[in-house]
Amino acid sequence: MQRKGVHHIGLATLDLDRTIEFYTTKLGWELGWCDVIEPPEGGRIRHAFLDTGDGTFFAFMCPEKVPGLPEEFATDINSAQGLPSAFYHFAMWCDDVAALEQKREQLVGRGLDVTPVVDHEWCRSIYFKDPNGLLLEYCATVRKFNDDDKIMRHHDQPGPMVKDPKDADKVFAMLMSRQPPPKLHRTPV
Repeated sequence: MQRKGVHHIGLATLDLDRTIEFYTTKLGWELGWCDVIEPPEGGRIRHAFLDTGDGTFFAFMCPEKVPGLPEEFATDINSAQGLPSAFYHFAMWCDDVAALEQKREQLVGRGLDVTPVVDHEWCRSIYFKDPNGLLLEYCATVRKFNDDDKIMRHHDQPGPMVKDPKDADKVFAMLMSRQPPPKLHRTPV
């Protein structure tokens, strides 16, 4: 198999069971590989790879009573850095806007708080968070890049990112909030 994209993205969680449940039941991903790492200093690290659907994986590690590792930490990455949610986020591919809209309906139907479709001019996106507080995105590219796109400058949007002002507030809150991550209950050891 000849592939050139991302193989996996390594992330951390304090509740691996809840994380697996979210990605498999809410997003429809498949659990690919699980193992337990037993550091020589003690404790264990539960490790699970979730297939996004195209052979790319999100790999979550969950340390349990490992000396020298914190018992609690910011699993969303951004809050530990004092950054808004949009800085560290993960976007998955949708083939087109119709597929993106269908994905949004599916996620909302599964109980997720999802933004409306956001128009970024060259792509369209939807955003939501996982139980770890990570900002996730599904994105559809709608045109090829051109030479003008490669100039580092402010690019005018053709119109509002979303039409309804209430939707704009929701998008801004989802992307630019500096809220602490949700309190997770550590998986019992």
